[in-house]
This record gives sequence, C-alpha cells and structure tokens, in this order.
Amino acid sequence: MGIQAAFMLPHPPLIVPEIGRGGEKEIQKTIDAYHACAKKLGSLQPETIVLLSPHHVMYADYFHISPGAGAEGDFGRFGAGQVTVNVSYDTKLVAELCRRADEKTASWD
Repeated sequence: MGIQAAFMLPHPPLIVPEIGRGGEKEIQKTIDAYHACAKKLGSLQPETIVLLSPHHVMYADYFHISPGAGAEGDFGRFGAGQVTVNVSYDTKLVAELCRRADEKTASWD
C-alpha cells in the first residue's frame, strides 16, 4: 500500500506533562494538533508509521535509516528520566527500502 497521509508537527519537550509541569497548557493548540493527527491515524489503521526527525543522524548526500529491530530512550536530559519510549522498527520495510536504493544506485554506475 502507498502513502496514506503525512503530518508535520512540532515536538517541544514541554508537551510531555512530566517536563512541562503545567506549562504545556501554553501550547494547547499543539496538543490539539497531536490529538487530531492521532484520530486521523487511528481511522487509517496504517501498517507502518514512518517518522522523520531533524534531530536524527543527517548527511548531505543520503538519508539515514535507523538499523536494528528497534530503539528505546528516555527524557532524562529534560529532567524526566522516568518517561521512556520503546519502539519497534518495520524491518521488512527497511530491507525493501535498502534493496531498492541499492538497485537504483547500481544503475548509476
């Protein structure tokens, strides 16, 4: 299946209640946008959600795809180490993207 939708959202740490400590109320429109996107995503029931971040590894001549089966982290650098995130990667999609990219770059030779 092709791309069903795309969303672009700001992601200030303040939005996490354990970090915002009430200050997140100042960005209510951003919170509302997250809820609207979540509702739309729920209605689409996508097989995979692709996240792009300006904070990830970046190169001038290619896109980096995170390796492995998943990632985990926390918000410790924002004083909320108890808030954790754990995600699983769609390894089949990663393999297919890499295969197609390799095919394409091989044809440039």
